[in-house]
Amino acid sequence: MRFLYRRAKYPAHELDTKLVEDVLSSDIFIFIDLIFWSLLITLLTLSLHFSFLGACIIFISSYIFGASLHFFLRRWMREPQN
Repeated sequence: MRFLYRRAKYPAHELDTKLVEDVLSSDIFIFIDLIFWSLLITLLTLSLHFSFLGACIIFISSYIFGASLHFFLRRWMREPQN
C-alpha cells in the first residue's frame, strides 16, 4: 500500500508551516497564552497565599512579567532595518 501514498511537495509543507508559525508568533495568541500561564501559576501557588488578594497580586505580577519579557525579547530580536 505504500506505493499508493504520495508525499506532498515541499512548497505545500512550507506554506502550512508558515501559517502555523504566523499564528503562534502573533501578539494576540501570545497574550492569550500568557493569561492561561498566569492563571496556572496562580492556581499552583494558591496553597501559599490563601487569599483572593494574594491570588490577584500573583496573577497580575506574573502577567506583567510575561508581557514585559515578550516586549523586551521582541524589541531585542527584531531585525535591523536599513
